[in-house]
Amino acid sequence: MRPDTTAPASLRQRLAWWMIPAWAVILTVTAVWSYKSAMSAVNHAYDRSLTTAIKAIAENTHATEGRVIADIPYSAMDLFDDEVQERIFYAIIGADGKLLTGYEDLVPPPLLRLSGEPAMTDSRFRDHDVRLAAMKKRLFDPELEHGDTVTIVFAETIEARTHLALQLFFGGLRWQILLIVSCGILIVFALSRTFRPLLALCESIRKRDAEDLTPVPEGGVPSEVLPLIAAINVHIGRLGRMLEARRRFLADAAHQIRTPLAVLGAQAEYGERQADPEEMRQTLSSMRSSIRSTKHMANQMLTLARAEQVNGLIQEHSRIDLVELVREVTGDFALLALDRQIELAFETDTPRIDFDGSPVMLREMVSNLVDNALRYTPAGGHVTVMLRRDGDNIGLRVCDDGPGIAPGEREAVFKRFYRILGSGNSEGSGLGLSIVREVCLAHGGSIRLDDGPSGRGLCVELLLKAD
Repeated sequence: MRPDTTAPASLRQRLAWWMIPAWAVILTVTAVWSYKSAMSAVNHAYDRSLTTAIKAIAENTHATEGRVIADIPYSAMDLFDDEVQERIFYAIIGADGKLLTGYEDLVPPPLLRLSGEPAMTDSRFRDHDVRLAAMKKRLFDPELEHGDTVTIVFAETIEARTHLALQLFFGGLRWQILLIVSCGILIVFALSRTFRPLLALCESIRKRDAEDLTPVPEGGVPSEVLPLIAAINVHIGRLGRMLEARRRFLADAAHQIRTPLAVLGAQAEYGERQADPEEMRQTLSSMRSSIRSTKHMANQMLTLARAEQVNGLIQEHSRIDLVELVREVTGDFALLALDRQIELAFETDTPRIDFDGSPVMLREMVSNLVDNALRYTPAGGHVTVMLRRDGDNIGLRVCDDGPGIAPGEREAVFKRFYRILGSGNSEGSGLGLSIVREVCLAHGGSIRLDDGPSGRGLCVELLLKAD
C-alpha cells in the first residue's frame, strides 16, 4: 500500500472550502429574497393600474328598469403600457351567476366579499399566468329579479411585471455579487496580513541552530496562536532537559569510566611483566574485581538514565501487585544475605496492593534499596523490608542497623556518585539512592531518610499514592 503523499490543505484553502459553500447559500437565499421583493414592488405598482381599471368598469356598470348595463370605458384599457403586449381579460357576472359580458370562463376567486375594494390574486387563465382582480358592486334597482350585486373580474398577463422584476433583480444581484467578491478580496488580504507574523516566526525557527532550544517568542502573533506557541515552548523545555540529561550522562560516563579503564590498563601492563604465576593470579583477581565494579557502575548509570523523568523512558506503566513484587525482590537477595550472615525479613499488613507503575523500574528501585542496605550492614546485622497501606498512601520502608548516614549528609547522598568518606564500601557506585529517588519521583512519590530502629542504622522511607 503506497503512503498518502498528498500535501495537507493550507489554512487559506480550508477557509475557502468553508466560505465558498456558505457564500453560495447566502447568495441563493438573498437572490430568492431579492426576486420576491422585486416582484412584490412591481405588483404593488402595477396593481394600482389594475385597481383603477376595475373601478372604472365598476363605475360604468349600473342597472335600470331591471336590466344591468355594463359599459367598458376605453380609459380602463389606456391605463396599461402600450409598449408591452399584455393581454387583458374581463368578465361581468350577474347575481344569478350568468355572464353579462366578457369571457365566460374567467371566474372570480372564491369567498369574494362585498367591500368596495378589489381583491388581488395570482391565477392561471387560458395557459397564461395572470394577475387577477375581482370585486362585487351593489346595484340599486328594485326591479332586478335575481339580486342587486354584480361581480366584476379583470385579469392581466404578467409578462411586463416579470420583465421589470427581473431587471430589478439582476440589478440588485450584480451589487450583491460585487459585494461578496469585495469581501473575499478583503478576507484574502486580511489573511495574508494575519499570517505574516506566523510566516516570519516559521522562518526564524527554520534558521535556528540545531542546538538552539530557547523558547519561541510569543510577541506579534495572534492570540489564537498563543496556546500553540506555549505548547511548543513546553515541548522545547522537555527537549532541553532531555538533552541536558544526555550531556550529563555522557560527561558522567566519560569521567567515571575513564579511571577504571586506566586502572585496568595499568593492571594488564603490570600482569604482562610478571613471571611468577601467583603474582599473575593476584593481578587477574584485581582485574576481575575492577571489571565487576566497572560493570556494576555502568549498569547503575544506564538504570539512572532510564529512571530520569526528563528522558521519558519510564512511561510504560502496567497494573502490578506491589506486595508480590517487593516479596520477589527481597527473596532474590536471600542467598546474598545468608552469605553475609545478615538477617533479611519482609513484612506487610496486606496480601495485595494493586499499583499502576513501571514493573522494571519499580523492581530496580526496590533492588537498590535492599542492595544498599545489605552492602552497609555488617555481619550479624538485620535488614527489614516493610510494606504498608494506609488509606490512599502506600509506605515502603527498608531499615538496617548499619553505620547509618549523618543528618547533614542525608540530602547529599541523593546526588550522583556521592559516597560517604570512610563508609568502607569500595564496590559502590554512588548511584543507588539517586536511582531510587528518580524512580520514586517518576511515580509521583516522595522519599526521606531517617534513623534506623533504636536510633541505629538507616531507614529509607518511600511514600506512594495508591490508585
